[in-house]
Amino acid sequence: MRAEPGLQPTRAWQAYEWWQHRLAREFFSEDRAGTPVLFFLDEPELVALRGGEDVEQLGPAVSSVLSWHDNPYAPVSERYRAWKWGKREDPPPCLPLLGSAVLAAANMRRTVQGPGAPAYYARLAEVLHPPWGGEQHGQRLERHYEAVADLWVELDGWLREKGGTRGLSTIKRNPARSKIGYAQSQALVRASDHAALTRFFQTTGVTPNQAVDGARLLGDLAAWSHRHPQGLSKELRQALDSDGDKRLLEPLLVALVEGWDGNVSPGFVDGLRVVPLRLVLEDGFTGWDVRWHAEVVPGVPADVLRYPGGEMRITSEPGDQTYEVTGSVPDPANVINSGITAKGTKVALRVQGGRELLVLREDPVAGGWTETDVLTVFEPYRFLFRSSGQQQLQALVTGAGERWYQPEEAPISGWQVTPVLEFSDETGLTQALAKAGFQNVRYSGARRLSLRNGLRVRPGWGLRSHFLLGAEPDVMVPAGLCRQGFISLDGRPLSVPSGGLVPLRGRNLSPGPHVLAADGAELTFYLEELNAPAPRPASPAAPAQRASATVVVPLSGDARFLTAQGRFLHIARPQEPSWWRQCAPGLCGGGKARVPVPAAAVWLVVVPAQGALSVTLLQHAEPDIGILSRAAKDFWVQIMLDDQAGSPHADLWQRYREAVLTRNSQGGFRRV
Repeated sequence: MRAEPGLQPTRAWQAYEWWQHRLAREFFSEDRAGTPVLFFLDEPELVALRGGEDVEQLGPAVSSVLSWHDNPYAPVSERYRAWKWGKREDPPPCLPLLGSAVLAAANMRRTVQGPGAPAYYARLAEVLHPPWGGEQHGQRLERHYEAVADLWVELDGWLREKGGTRGLSTIKRNPARSKIGYAQSQALVRASDHAALTRFFQTTGVTPNQAVDGARLLGDLAAWSHRHPQGLSKELRQALDSDGDKRLLEPLLVALVEGWDGNVSPGFVDGLRVVPLRLVLEDGFTGWDVRWHAEVVPGVPADVLRYPGGEMRITSEPGDQTYEVTGSVPDPANVINSGITAKGTKVALRVQGGRELLVLREDPVAGGWTETDVLTVFEPYRFLFRSSGQQQLQALVTGAGERWYQPEEAPISGWQVTPVLEFSDETGLTQALAKAGFQNVRYSGARRLSLRNGLRVRPGWGLRSHFLLGAEPDVMVPAGLCRQGFISLDGRPLSVPSGGLVPLRGRNLSPGPHVLAADGAELTFYLEELNAPAPRPASPAAPAQRASATVVVPLSGDARFLTAQGRFLHIARPQEPSWWRQCAPGLCGGGKARVPVPAAAVWLVVVPAQGALSVTLLQHAEPDIGILSRAAKDFWVQIMLDDQAGSPHADLWQRYREAVLTRNSQGGFRRV
């Protein structure tokens, strides 16, 4: 005899109600506003949802309220009808039953009975654990399953009624599997897949709310998944190779595109929004420092996150982009090896352990070399890697056409960090990355604005967007943004040439901040005037020293000859004799030596250990600047700000400085 829901013993519904509230909080909370809902459940997900609660498992909890003498689903359907005439503020009371349906789809043993209905209902009976009757209950579950399909339709209607405030519906009817297709489609894509799919949407040029060809989108995803398998679950990759699953997956993908907001999703942990937590390496006074960078989640100014062994507090002020993390902050050296999950009341964080390699890119907000999962061309990177993985990383670097330089020890035991690397061959990088097999690194064609060239005047972190007035940078515009008027500088449209590189010099820009804007994103850089030293007292012009002469240079500090081509010549200087160091230690470091002047030398530049640099004209020669090496550019950066005001050779020196900037602006002065 079937009992009415209102007459059921309260105890019979307690576990069911617990699961109703838990699933509602995980998948349909207000934190899901504007986000596509993927009602995915499998056994590991259920274990995480139960946590340490002493509550019956999902299948038995649902089974205990079903009517196994007739239509098993009738009690849940009747409870739904009672809810339907109420306030309808919370999700319909059928989530545990629908969750069991998804779990059955996830548990299907395709290799035994195939993906069709018989296999599905057999798995559903296993999930629900009928208390008696054996196989006859499987027949009832199948015969009356239309009631479950109706509940999927009602859940879809409730989500649409809420206008996206409790998530965007991805529930789609599939003509080929009109009843079981609802649950099977939800079992194909999990929350972690959704984060990867948003990256797929971004890299393939899909725009939010656009009409898409589902079949073409599915084909593009299948091809993309072979190049970038990282982030996609094994089950989703298998579904992309199954003709039957593709029919279920296509409308689901279309629904995800329709609900996409254009941003890459950070994902959820147990229904809580994820705080992006990234490792940062900073080059301090005593060597490398390692710390965390936690990005602010909009609408969450503070929270307390707990993890086994401690708790930490994240706080922020209005306008902050980064949380201040206090309390028992986990040691990065431990987390990078073992991983961590920490949960608060509003947000959570999760860091995967066991990785072999981390890619680091410059981040002025974080103030150091900050963890990323993206590699692209013409951007500086460092790699933090386990010593055991050096051969694999070296193959990636050399395979992409770059030189491998000796790494240095990182502040984490057993790890090393590379010098700065910059890739220039897009095809070589994508092919090398595919061969290397790193699962947490992917290539992304540049789709954001980036600053190239120019002369940075402040090497400190957070100040790398400061450039010398008159030596402004260029802005590289990605191909997807190369449309007239789409890019603006200080609110004025920029004309973008076919190559995408827009010079910002010669635009009469004033000192101070300037804003580049494109597609809703902004990039700010700063221009600073040259702070020239006080003018030197005028002195009678003296003839330039002959190239055959000798000059006196200090034994300490840096002294070099410069040629008309802008290259420098090292000066071989003798060391102070040992007897001098022994007899007059107090005078050491102040010695000088007379050295011959090479025929090609035009300038002598002395950068003393203390005090101002000096520039001496050796012979008159107009600048004939060629392409400079990295070392030559680095040396010019040190001396560029000295204009030699008041000296007889100031005008000629100015022509050299201008020629160096002009001739090497395309390929130099990117990093200082």
